[in-house]
Amino acid sequence: MKISNELNLLLQCSSLFFAILFNSILIYLIITKSPKKMGNYKVLMIYFSTFSMLFAVIDMIVRPFIHSHGNCFFMIMSIKDWPFSEDLAQIAISVLCGCGGVTPFLIAIHFIYRFFALERKGRLRYFSGKYLIFWFIIPILGGVNWFHLSWFYYRRNDKTTEYIRQTVLENFGLHMNETVYSAAFFYPPDDQGVPQLDWSIFISYIILSISMALPFTIMVIAGAMSHSKIKKLLEHGECDYTKRLQLQLYKALVVQTFLPVFLFFLPLGALFTAPLFHVDIGSWSYVTTYLYALYPAVDPLPIMFIVQEYRLAFYELFDCFRCTVPAAKVEDNSTMYRESEAV
Repeated sequence: MKISNELNLLLQCSSLFFAILFNSILIYLIITKSPKKMGNYKVLMIYFSTFSMLFAVIDMIVRPFIHSHGNCFFMIMSIKDWPFSEDLAQIAISVLCGCGGVTPFLIAIHFIYRFFALERKGRLRYFSGKYLIFWFIIPILGGVNWFHLSWFYYRRNDKTTEYIRQTVLENFGLHMNETVYSAAFFYPPDDQGVPQLDWSIFISYIILSISMALPFTIMVIAGAMSHSKIKKLLEHGECDYTKRLQLQLYKALVVQTFLPVFLFFLPLGALFTAPLFHVDIGSWSYVTTYLYALYPAVDPLPIMFIVQEYRLAFYELFDCFRCTVPAAKVEDNSTMYRESEAV
């Protein structure tokens, strides 16, 4: 199976368009239509959406192919039409890898906030003032970690270049002098041609795995605990509005759990791990390329369409074209993000 640069360009352009469109709309809705008592969750969502757009732009610049071959996984970039130096291309692909390191921690922080809000024990104070800067820095450190791995451990070397040369030509129609890449080759041959585990690559894999496992564990635990809290609120809600609100938040939580698991954690986890155990997933790794690019475009959709205030406001944006009467506005009775309960 061979994938062309033209098809990859089409997919990347589509992802960029929808990422900019949906995230821009969501930022507008957050600023103009959020319940007054949503507090700093608005700031976090704007931060998430802004990063998603940046991610999509860098992904479009690099236009990577993500692939697994034998004992190696790699992200490769064509520089046939690249107008700048090869070193700058290497920086670009490492920055894109860094974006991958930011994403899991953004997701985890999102779930932590949601749990604190549902818990109603005043812990939202840790998302205000100087603490908020701390939450902003954590994902950046995750991105610096992935950038570091890509730049210092996964850069071009002769053994890796020779190992992936044929598969790159067959699958992407590229010669190695037309590319830069970031690759982890687990079992390069020694001087006698015998494959040997590269311990530096293995250690980098451990670091990479921890940087994904930690936020994934936080997401699962916070998601499960939030689920439990929402079930209790549904059972003991004081009014129909409260029950309806919590049910809609539960639906958003389910979708927001599904998206990162199936679009990010599972594909990348399989891609990183399979070569270590001599599992060649080959053409299946194409899916990772598309899911990696797709995630920034679809991430804002659950909040936009499940949270009623945003959904109705979104429909109002198109009322002038539909020539219909705008939907009734939802009364701001939400208590989920009440700042008075956070102090």
